[in-house]
Amino acid sequence: MNGPIVVAFDGTPAAEHALSWAAETALRRGSRLVVVATTWWPVTLEPVPPAPCLVPPGCLDLAVAAATASRPGITVSSVESGSVGELLAHAAGLDASLIVLAAENRVPWRTLVRGADRPLVFAGASAGPVVAEVRNQRIRTDALALAFELARAAGTSLKILHTAAAWHLPRATELAGCVVAELAGWMASNPDVAITYRFTGAPRVRTLALCSRTASVLLPGR
Repeated sequence: MNGPIVVAFDGTPAAEHALSWAAETALRRGSRLVVVATTWWPVTLEPVPPAPCLVPPGCLDLAVAAATASRPGITVSSVESGSVGELLAHAAGLDASLIVLAAENRVPWRTLVRGADRPLVFAGASAGPVVAEVRNQRIRTDALALAFELARAAGTSLKILHTAAAWHLPRATELAGCVVAELAGWMASNPDVAITYRFTGAPRVRTLALCSRTASVLLPGR
């Protein structure tokens, strides 16, 4: 999937880092980059008309220029957005391959993770591992392939975060065994990427937010 990379930009330093990460990834993949200036309001999955954009045009222009200055050849465009739903609608309309976001508290994690129909990538400022979530017993091959791609590109390790809903916890050993067994084949095919595994039944969104503090990249499961 080589659709455009959509990155949300709200004017914060964390968003500038996410924009830089998205630009580097777009350059490596040969993808178009679409910067969506967003206010994160209202926090709804409905694509309602946007609130007044609080990102000054000059700020957006400077951030885009800084992110692309050393990356010639990237095709970049920008649009304004308001709600989470409108951001996701933009991404769907463009058939985006990735939606890149800053790993910070002001970003509405819960709504994004619940509503996205394509890969979300939270770009953190840490030099830690790439963290990829596996939800319950579902390993998506496209998501895992993306996780290995990003870990290899960053020259870092890959951490598999296996989360389970409360009603699955009585089967925790079975779930973990199934996922670990499937991961064995991926490890054999990708010997250049070191992998660690962690299972948790803790609240999902809170766990993802905490992991983002020490991850270079976080990929929530779908």
